Amino acid sequence: MKSGGWESVFYLFGGLGLVFALVWFNRIHNGPKSHPQISDNELNLLSESQDIIASHSQNIKWYQLLKHKPAIALITNHFCSNWGFYVLLSWLPSYFKTVQGVNLTSAGFYAAAPWLTMFLVSNISAWVADKLIANGTEITFVRKSFQIIGLLGSALFLFLTKDASRVNSAVMLLCAAMAFLALSWSGFLPNHLDIAPQYAGLLLSITNTVGTLLGIIGVYSTGY
Repeated sequence: MKSGGWESVFYLFGGLGLVFALVWFNRIHNGPKSHPQISDNELNLLSESQDIIASHSQNIKWYQLLKHKPAIALITNHFCSNWGFYVLLSWLPSYFKTVQGVNLTSAGFYAAAPWLTMFLVSNISAWVADKLIANGTEITFVRKSFQIIGLLGSALFLFLTKDASRVNSAVMLLCAAMAFLALSWSGFLPNHLDIAPQYAGLLLSITNTVGTLLGIIGVYSTGY
């Protein structure tokens, strides 16, 4: 961004996306059969499941789904988790540059640290959640615990960040906020599969649409 302007980031990742798309479509142009690790039995199961979903999805009463308490909980949790996610995604570089007074290059470096923390914790927390369930812990307890601890912990450290007087302190607090936010991903995200395994993709598309509105509303209101 320092050498090519803010637009250069979008050109870079957009270009990489096009390259990835070309490789991807080249690999799958023959369908799943082109992948050597997919067996004939798995192909048959895939075909059957697609037929079931296609036939059932025509009979879904969407208004009943959307007033179902677990579905409302998923929408709410996705909304709240994405609020923190999009606000941090959009405002971290500006925060380090304007509040902590570091230059643009350093701001990018400091802003990357919380995301690295989130990457690590999201993988570790997923493993821990799976282990707890495999060892007999109730699924509902695992999902709710990770969700509540994740959102409250993230909110707490974000609140403390406003009083950070040094850049190193701010980085540590924001890393902690992102680490806790990552815990919530082991709460609401796999819960789509827990409550509606056949329609998890459809349900996620709904909750993600609501959650992604925060990319507009949350970012704007936070800036305001």
